[in-house]
Amino acid sequence: MKAAMTNVKAEMGEDAVILHTKRYRKGGIFGINSKEIVEIIAAIEDDPVPPAGSKPAKPAAAPAPAPVVMPAAEKPVDIPPVPAKETAVPAKAPSPKPAPILPKNILDNYKTAGTEAAIAQAKPELGQTAQAFATALGEAISQMEPPKEPKKTPKKTERSDEEEAKDDQIQQLQDELKEMKELLAKAMTPESEESRTMTLQRALRENEVEEKVISYMTSRLSGAEIMADKNSFKAREALEKHLKKTVRVANGITLYSDKPKIVALIGPTGVGKTTTLAKIAAKFVLEQGVSAAMITADTYRISAVEQLKTYSDIIGLPLEIVYSPEALKQAIDKHKNKQLILIDTAGRSQYNSYQMTELQELLNIDEKIEKHLVLSSTTKNRDAEEILRHFAICKPDRVIFTKTDETSSVGTILNLLHRKKIALSYLTNGQSVPDDIFPASIDRLAELLLR
Repeated sequence: MKAAMTNVKAEMGEDAVILHTKRYRKGGIFGINSKEIVEIIAAIEDDPVPPAGSKPAKPAAAPAPAPVVMPAAEKPVDIPPVPAKETAVPAKAPSPKPAPILPKNILDNYKTAGTEAAIAQAKPELGQTAQAFATALGEAISQMEPPKEPKKTPKKTERSDEEEAKDDQIQQLQDELKEMKELLAKAMTPESEESRTMTLQRALRENEVEEKVISYMTSRLSGAEIMADKNSFKAREALEKHLKKTVRVANGITLYSDKPKIVALIGPTGVGKTTTLAKIAAKFVLEQGVSAAMITADTYRISAVEQLKTYSDIIGLPLEIVYSPEALKQAIDKHKNKQLILIDTAGRSQYNSYQMTELQELLNIDEKIEKHLVLSSTTKNRDAEEILRHFAICKPDRVIFTKTDETSSVGTILNLLHRKKIALSYLTNGQSVPDDIFPASIDRLAELLLR
């Protein structure tokens, strides 16, 4: 082992790293007269990349691991040692100076620097804070810029992942510096209350979006995005980006290819369930040629039955009237050859436990029924939360918001759907059948919040 180590040092230098040692016997008959062999696998580190402009170092020994096999009983004459001066490993080049790390408090302040509250609190010292931040970013960018390449390059080499990552980081810092300058200019410009820009943050507040929702959004968007003019592309893009992460949309009703899609509309009184059912039926039948049937279990109001009967005659659909879960099951079986079966239910008070239990038993006759909870956009935030909580006994799969044309603030929609599992399926904005209904989408919801 000692002789083998001597050969390793002579072959690869003092900086060689021992990776593996092994002893075994070789030759002889059944182990008799065999020789003990010592095997050492060693390696040296790759030469560090020299800085630009420095003289190239002398080539070192091959960096790949090289086994040195040495019979233990013999002298190390099989592998003649290489003179040390030819295999000397060059001294390690000093590592480049790391980019400065921005102070955490500056970055944390910048994250929320665009909010109206932050500007109001920090305006007296905003100029100094912004200047310090801009200076720190400028120094970081200047020190991170890679050295310029010489004008004449003998051979074009591919950029490494490390260089591309550094360029991306520089670009990100430059973008943040630009945003900071824009925010500073806005904050320091004197404006009256009447002439203040309607920012994305202010537009959401005007729409009665809850402060906890706005705060959650503010913590995840940049200051330039949350303070952008609500009519700008930046505000629209930022809102859509946030909605994609926090709100689920179902984009209407999706039909099956081999069985009927059964959909029931449930909800409190006066939210427009019957009219919404007629709109959905007309969309599928008149525009897509889908075969459908309508069933009503709203026998509490004679006017509701007559209204749906009128719609069914105009659209040309069969209408079934049911009074019990058993009758509902028979009606569904009767129209199982249809592509779409729509069920209208009576309006229920979320505080009436008997009515809620009755509705639950009606819908339990078939687990394939897809239940859409219908709510009005005019409903107050607290009432909407209560409705969703009490109707959870029926396990609604989707939610439909009606009457978006009858309110100046639609923040209830975002407040209810924010980080909830239930998905938005339709939005309605009028009484016209079948025109005033739209399958839900992120861009349509963003447009509604910024109208």
